[in-house]
Amino acid sequence: MSPIRVGLIGTGYIGMVHLEILRRIVEVEILAVADTNRELAGRAAAKLGIPRIYPSADDLIADREIDVVHNCAPNNVHFDINAKAIRAGKQVLSEKPLSLDSKESAALVALAAEHDALTAVNFCYRYYPVVQEAAARVRRGDLGEVRAFMGHFLQDWLFYDTDYSWRLDPEVAGGANVIADLGSHWCDLVQFITGRTITEVMAELHTCLPRRRKPKSGPLSFSSQKVAEYEDVEVKLDDYASMFLRLDNGARGNFTTCQAAAGRKVDIELQIFGSKESYAWSHVHPNALWIGHRDRGNEMFYESAALQTADTQKYAALPTGHPMGYHDAVFNLFRDYYEALGAKRAGKPYQVRFPDFATGHTEMCVIDAAVESNKTGRWVKVGR
Repeated sequence: MSPIRVGLIGTGYIGMVHLEILRRIVEVEILAVADTNRELAGRAAAKLGIPRIYPSADDLIADREIDVVHNCAPNNVHFDINAKAIRAGKQVLSEKPLSLDSKESAALVALAAEHDALTAVNFCYRYYPVVQEAAARVRRGDLGEVRAFMGHFLQDWLFYDTDYSWRLDPEVAGGANVIADLGSHWCDLVQFITGRTITEVMAELHTCLPRRRKPKSGPLSFSSQKVAEYEDVEVKLDDYASMFLRLDNGARGNFTTCQAAAGRKVDIELQIFGSKESYAWSHVHPNALWIGHRDRGNEMFYESAALQTADTQKYAALPTGHPMGYHDAVFNLFRDYYEALGAKRAGKPYQVRFPDFATGHTEMCVIDAAVESNKTGRWVKVGR
């Protein structure tokens, strides 16, 4: 069978992560990249030997030889790009959040079903081997009934008032920053591991730095380069958020996220307390799953293809004791997606084990509820 030909839109930080991982998928040929920043696209193409460069998403989508579109553009164009790609007969793997709001994400779910498009959203943290193991143990009944949960997602890349990103601009990011950017990942972890659904939230969104100095030119986020000139801008979106949550079985939890937490780079923590045992996972030590007991010693389980449950062993691809990392988590998701797509092309049965547009819509509903709760100061039910 001919290779699956991929085009990627958006060659910034996360776009380059996608491109690096796609090189590890043997069935894939990266045919083209597109970016409104021609220089960025050119550097990506030159580095990875990609033959085609397009100045716009529309030009790439119009390429009839491209089978799959990877959407790594900013939030405000996610819906437009995803919708156009699906209508053009492409399969789509999109960055999160899937859209600017749940109305848009619901429309994308319906459009994908109408065109029989195989879709995915890059909720990659669920693809660390021990996170997959925790979810498998919950399905097996080891945890028992979920009673409570808690955790956080902390970063410091917006710590200084000279740190600026398009994620702070509501015209580009939508109605929320950190609760959409980091909160969507954390909420996906909760729902994936527990197998339950978030039904109601009470949220507070806060701006720690209401005024920032935006570079007039040059680098913005994730850069150590110095900038000579700035302009003062008002920041209306959140760089801190806290949220109480309820699951569909009545379990309660709480979550805090902040991008101005000095010293915290990608600090994700999740604890889940069940009626039989408890689980805790930290991105600081991503290869270990803590298992808590009342009547015997606690355990620390490390990723291992030899010891994990049968349906999660493939995610621990290295010999026991060799730790997997962030790129490996993204690879695990991409591999699941492209294995399913290969089966679909061959007319064989396949399972959607990865987060798809329906998953992305679920998280958009949680984000919308959080934004509404912050405005009204009350509990808000999560739509569907």
